Amino acid sequence: MKVVEIKNLNHDILPTKKVEEFRHFNIYPIFEKELDFSIEENIDLNQYAYLKDEHFYNIFLINNELVFENELNNFLNVEYIEFEDSVNSLYNLNSYLNNKSLSLTINKRLDKPLNIISIFKGDDKFFTNSLNITIKEDVDILETFHNESSKNFLVSANRKYTVLEAVKANIAKIQTLQEGQVITNYKTCLQKDSKLNLVNLEYKANLSLNIFDSKLENQNSILNIDGIVKNKGEQRSGNIAFIEHLAKNTTSDIKIKHLLDEKAHCLFDISSTVQNSATYSKAFQNSQTIILSDDAKINANPRLQIYVDELEAAHGASCGTLNEDELYYLCSRGISKQKAKEMIIDSIELKVIKQIELKAIRRYIKNLKRLSHV
Repeated sequence: MKVVEIKNLNHDILPTKKVEEFRHFNIYPIFEKELDFSIEENIDLNQYAYLKDEHFYNIFLINNELVFENELNNFLNVEYIEFEDSVNSLYNLNSYLNNKSLSLTINKRLDKPLNIISIFKGDDKFFTNSLNITIKEDVDILETFHNESSKNFLVSANRKYTVLEAVKANIAKIQTLQEGQVITNYKTCLQKDSKLNLVNLEYKANLSLNIFDSKLENQNSILNIDGIVKNKGEQRSGNIAFIEHLAKNTTSDIKIKHLLDEKAHCLFDISSTVQNSATYSKAFQNSQTIILSDDAKINANPRLQIYVDELEAAHGASCGTLNEDELYYLCSRGISKQKAKEMIIDSIELKVIKQIELKAIRRYIKNLKRLSHV
C-alpha cells in the first residue's frame, strides 16, 4: 500500500509541487512507494539491551507504546489523548492511521536523565510514532532513533513539547536510521519564563526531515535549536521551521551545521515572524555548511518577517570548504590529509554536541556514534 492511498486521506497535507520546486527538495515520491502498514508484534527488547545505560532512566517506544520500569510510575504519567492539528500539514498525516496521540507527563524532578529509545523493525514498512511530552520540572531528555538492519522504511514521527512556567527542558535527539526515510514534526508550547533547548544530530538516513512549528505566546520564553547534519552518498536532510513571536521578550535561536560529502543534499528553510506584540524579542537564524565534494549542495533560505522596532534579529547562511590552514598545520605535524580532514570534521561536530549540557548524554552519543560508525 502507498501512503497516498490511505483511506480518506486529504492530499492537501502532502507537499505540493510548487512548494517543493521553491525549496529544491522533493519528498513527494516517498509517499508513492509500496509500503507495509502492518505492525511488528512481540519485539524482543533484550536484543536492544546494549542501547540502555545505567546513568539513564531507559524507556522504549515501540509501536506507539512506552515500555519502562515500575520505578518511574511515581514520576511519569502516560495516557492517550485526542490528536491535535498543526500549521505543519505533515503533522496531521499520522491522524489518518491513529486519531490518538501518546502523552507522557513528567510530574517530578528526576535524578537521572530520560533516554527514550524508539525502535523501528521491518523492511519496506510505514511507521507512525507520535508522542506529546509535558514537562513540569527541569529535565534532561535524550531521544534515540535507531535500527539495525531494516531497509526502505518510512517513519512519520510527531513530537509536541509542552514546557510549564519557569521550567527548563534540555532535549537531544540522535538519529541513526540507515537505509530509511524519517520525517520528524515538532510542535512546541512554552509557558512564561520557560526554556527549551533542542539539539538534533542527524546521521545515516537516506532522507531526514525536521519540521518545527513554534509559537512563542508567553513572555520571557526561550527556544534554542541546534543541529548537525552529516550526509554522504545521495543522502538528503532538511530543516524547516515556522517560528512566530507573539509575546514580549521572547527568544528563538536556530543554528544548524551541515557536513556534506559526495552527492549529499541539504535544505535549511527557516521563517521567523516577530509580531508587533512581541516587543524586545530576539530572533536569530544561522546555517553553516562545509562542502566536502563538488557534487554536494545545500539550499539555504533564512527569512525574517518583522513588525516591531524594539528587538534584536539576525540571520545568515555561509558555505565553504575545510580550512586549508588547519589542514596544512595538521599535515605538517605528520598527520595524513585524510586523518586531518576527519579531525577537523569531528571538531565541528563536537561544537554542536557540546551544546548538550549533561555530560552523561554527550558520552552516550559518543558511544552510539562509535557503534553506528558515524
